Amino acid sequence: MTFNTIQPTQDDQLVLGVARTGAKFTPRNHKNTGNRTFDAIASGDLIPVTYDEIKAEFKALHDMGVGYIHEHARNPDTREQTTSLDVYSQISRIAQEEAPGALLSYGGSRNGPEIAEAIRSDGEIARVAQAGLPRLQGGADFVTTQAAIELQIVLDMERQGFVRFDHDKGTWKMLRPLEDYVPSGSVEKARFSVNSTDGGANYGASSAAIQMETLKWTIDAREQLNGAYEVELVQKGRSLFLTWYLANAMANGIRRLGRLNITILFGFSPRLPFPKTFAEFRKMVKGARAIATPVKGGDDRPLKISISVGAAVLPHHARDHICPVDVGPLRGTMMGPMERLAIYAAQPGSGVDILRVGMEDTPFILDPTGRVLPATNTELVDRARRLLKRHEIALVTDPVDLQRFKAA
Repeated sequence: MTFNTIQPTQDDQLVLGVARTGAKFTPRNHKNTGNRTFDAIASGDLIPVTYDEIKAEFKALHDMGVGYIHEHARNPDTREQTTSLDVYSQISRIAQEEAPGALLSYGGSRNGPEIAEAIRSDGEIARVAQAGLPRLQGGADFVTTQAAIELQIVLDMERQGFVRFDHDKGTWKMLRPLEDYVPSGSVEKARFSVNSTDGGANYGASSAAIQMETLKWTIDAREQLNGAYEVELVQKGRSLFLTWYLANAMANGIRRLGRLNITILFGFSPRLPFPKTFAEFRKMVKGARAIATPVKGGDDRPLKISISVGAAVLPHHARDHICPVDVGPLRGTMMGPMERLAIYAAQPGSGVDILRVGMEDTPFILDPTGRVLPATNTELVDRARRLLKRHEIALVTDPVDLQRFKAA
């Protein structure tokens, strides 16, 4: 049997993606510091949330060659992340009208007061219910339902003695057969070491059993819709292991969907630091892509994997990540994290399919002196486009090619 482990794009092309909104840069997740620039960035003041604003931005992004847009729906009145399927459906309609052919992705974070209230009222599924929306009725091409809170499953496996990690290397060792694992129902406050805004790391209380049930529900929902799945990696070891588990060890896992997009969020946590070199970057991408290879004696259905990369660096950490680029025609040039990410993704053999920029990850730009300035999604896209052009990278924009990219 031939397994589709080859990346969907070529070395000289990328899909340019935008994470427009996100969950952490919101008014309720930030305590004002008195620094007007920093407060505007961290509270998400510049993130478009009204339907007119979203419509204008979608059109602008489409005109700039963006082929993938990742959305966390925002309440237009409060600017906080919302579970409202009506808002998600409106976004989908706008995307189809203003960015025809572009791939749409929905997030599923547990962060924020309105998400917490929806979970209290309607249960855990409320935060990922968008995974069950048909594409023509407000749904998305990809839906992310494994990011941070789901790592409670892995922490539970560690406590029960099923797996042990070397967090420096991002590797793991299995200690007990995973088919014997039964998720704990003990509800605990989620505690993860992440780089975030004041309230952006507050995921509330949950259990491994609840998160496992939610993952299974979303996989079932995506299968019923013949939809693609998506995960975000926020730690080297645990996130890679959980994705590997879903693909290769979980009974009736994501291999039945045939299609997975893995987004690596460099800088999201101390255990997934932003790489200082292209070699560090490439090693993480290679580890993620290896998940496509089935394990001996396990589920051998082919799994088409694409890799998306994002620079999840907070504005107050930005200056710490300015350093010389070590590859390509701009080698030796001092660059910030988003710019270095674009250059790494543009290298031959990078293994990357989607370069993700946007205000969910790095809602700022750096001037030549290293000063942090507010930015818009279109400004970030413009910077990324210029760097990709400098490296002779073509953008995948043809709707037929994008649909082929999405398909299993």
